[in-house]
Amino acid sequence: MTFDDAADRFQKSESGTDSFKLLYKAAFDLMIQDPAHAAFYFVIGVAAHNYVMQYADQGVTPEFANKARGILIAFNNKISQALTSSPDVALRLLGEVSSDYQFNVREF
Repeated sequence: MTFDDAADRFQKSESGTDSFKLLYKAAFDLMIQDPAHAAFYFVIGVAAHNYVMQYADQGVTPEFANKARGILIAFNNKISQALTSSPDVALRLLGEVSSDYQFNVREF
């Protein structure tokens, strides 16, 4: 499975925690398969895993779940672009996703 496959599957999935779980498992598997790009997969894996850990046993509104899913879809799009970009652009995009998650995402 490629990152684009995992990202596409997530984008087409429902907003439940199972979708987030599949995404983080795929991201962590990709870290093993493609260690040169492990940092890219790690950021997505951690974000998806945090959502699952925080909300797996809780009921959340569909609006909240869809918002969180939308955030990860946007992150996935940037990481997909980074994986096909020159090293300087890839690093910038990884930094954008990392900073955005750390400083702007409050949901998970």
